[in-house]
Amino acid sequence: MKKKLYIIILMLAALVTPTCSYLDIDPELGITENEVFSTYKNFKLYFDYVFKNEADINVYNIHEGFPLYVDFNSLRFSLYSTTDAADAGRLLRAQQELKICNLGQQTCNYFSFSNAGTGGSAYRPIARAMFKIIRIANRTIENIDRLTNARPAEKADLLGQAYFTRGFAHFVLCRFYGGMPYINESQKDNWDLERLSANETYRLAADDLYRSYELFKEAGKMRRDAVPGAAGHLSAADIDRPGGCAALAIRARALMYAASPLNNLNGAKDWEDAAEACALALNTALEWQYALLPKSNYTDNFFGKETTNELLWNYFHKAKGNQNTRSALLCYPQSWYSNASGTCPTQNFVDKYETIYGDPLNTPEDRAAAVAAGHYNEQNPYAGLDPRFETTILHDRSTTPYVDGYVNIYYDPKTGTYPATDISSVTGQFGIAWGTMDGSKGYSNTGYYQRKFWRGSRGDKDNSYPLVDPLVRLAEVYLNYAECVNEAYGPSGTAGNCSLTALDAVNTVRARVGMPPVQDRFAGDQALLRDRIRNERDVELAFEGAHYYYDIRRWKTAPIVMSRPLMGMYIESCPVDAEHPVGRRYERRRIPDNRQCVWKDVMYWWPFPDEQADKLTVFKNNERWQ
Repeated sequence: MKKKLYIIILMLAALVTPTCSYLDIDPELGITENEVFSTYKNFKLYFDYVFKNEADINVYNIHEGFPLYVDFNSLRFSLYSTTDAADAGRLLRAQQELKICNLGQQTCNYFSFSNAGTGGSAYRPIARAMFKIIRIANRTIENIDRLTNARPAEKADLLGQAYFTRGFAHFVLCRFYGGMPYINESQKDNWDLERLSANETYRLAADDLYRSYELFKEAGKMRRDAVPGAAGHLSAADIDRPGGCAALAIRARALMYAASPLNNLNGAKDWEDAAEACALALNTALEWQYALLPKSNYTDNFFGKETTNELLWNYFHKAKGNQNTRSALLCYPQSWYSNASGTCPTQNFVDKYETIYGDPLNTPEDRAAAVAAGHYNEQNPYAGLDPRFETTILHDRSTTPYVDGYVNIYYDPKTGTYPATDISSVTGQFGIAWGTMDGSKGYSNTGYYQRKFWRGSRGDKDNSYPLVDPLVRLAEVYLNYAECVNEAYGPSGTAGNCSLTALDAVNTVRARVGMPPVQDRFAGDQALLRDRIRNERDVELAFEGAHYYYDIRRWKTAPIVMSRPLMGMYIESCPVDAEHPVGRRYERRRIPDNRQCVWKDVMYWWPFPDEQADKLTVFKNNERWQ
């Protein structure tokens, strides 16, 4: 009983803000710190807190560093909704603060240090979680030699996880707040230290991640399960933990961020280092038989399975009964439920989906060329698109096994109404007159809803299936390699011992879903291929992992894309004729002014709330968003 109490106290001690002192051992407990760190069972209980996902403590686990959605209690939204990629159906923080550079202190605190609430009603403070994880990792590393009853592989695995989580937590802090002090010992409990550059922070995180890879390799944990065809494949008890392949993949991502225009300090050298890291990550993942899922099983990466052989590391959202949470969390038609912010893609983002012939549709000129080639019809705009469009975007005339007929998101001028949709034997609304429902439900003001994490049904049927947060999957590793090799060596360049060129890597991802290679006119020029690689990344990784939010910052394209008018697709019914083959009239329209976005350069990095920053004398806070 005393040992359990001591473990609980250790855990609670790890939840304090980084400026608090470490636990002092109470002699009345009748147990010493050495007794905790000397036994594998107790040591593991202490460290495993980093990965716990029980309701009362999952607000502080490693998953908060890569959220599928942002959770401010009842005000849930995706970071995509704070960019030009999507509109949040409800007019709340995503629209009223983050999208227009008007970040309030309350929101800033909720997202960084707040400890308000518990369980399902708690906020998700990213900075607090990451500092807690860094602290636990440092104590694990410092005390590992006190562990006496563990096998060498167990000890190496535990230490590998500690280096991984320390590196990952610093990576998370850096891409959100910018360069940070690198806290690599527990005595540096106070983080009021000089800030490093983002480049330096990412490189130090990469060093920790490489050390974790070496330890995972020593422990026999290059992957957490057996290879395909062997007993135990995709069913290991610790499948939720990172292994050596995941460590190399996150390391490569960190170095890619370091090399990107926002953070690059060493010119071509940064890109060359990132390319070599990506080559090692890709070769190693393939050596350990990770593979892209076939097109027929593509959606298994997002729902319905606990994990797949494409996922190097993922977070598994267990089935939940709270449908409001589920709808806000991305997978339901958000317009049915109160408190659901929704993630409603803009036409700006929809235009990233090419035709099945590989024609870009990003600009009016692109679309005119595709029309001239007979590959695109402005009045039948969803026909003949990249297959990932249908699995990612819910649009007018979408179908699912649970919808009677089509999903209706159009206006009927004959009746003066937006027709309802029958789904899972329930009638509900998808379409609205834009700007007429800014209140409690996440109706779309763009003509689209997000579909990627939704299997198409409504009600109790959906409580039985899991959602998957793909923290890193093989498709991203290919795309990271393509980007870094193209920047370092050009479209036909290679890196490390990898035989793939940058162009080969991006075409591999496209081929999996049945898309043709990048068209020849883009394939031989570094700048032109750069745009296609970035577009491919946007499409393949759409609405997962907040990739787009961070990508437009590290590429420094945010000032451009966030300054363009946000558009939607207005649709109304009409007679079928040669011009309107599906009985719809499609018109691109600007969404309401209160849902447009702005860009200011302070938005590259979040500030810490004043109540935390004002305590600091050496650490310099980022500028306020105002």
